[in-house]
Amino acid sequence: MSDTDIGQGADLIAIAEVAAILSVSKPAAMRLIAGAADFPKPFRFNARTVRYSKAEFIEWLHSRKEQK
Repeated sequence: MSDTDIGQGADLIAIAEVAAILSVSKPAAMRLIAGAADFPKPFRFNARTVRYSKAEFIEWLHSRKEQK
């Protein structure tokens, strides 16, 4: 089993990782997410812990690239 299999948690990324992939600051990534109605929905574990599916995020990123 690889560490990217379902249930391993490797697919979930924090806002800092989203920002790093986009090469922007965390506040800029948060603004982008807030303004993009089609951005993947987050997984909320508690009030402070939010993660995004890396696979869904990458798919969303590719779809944005194709739109332009």
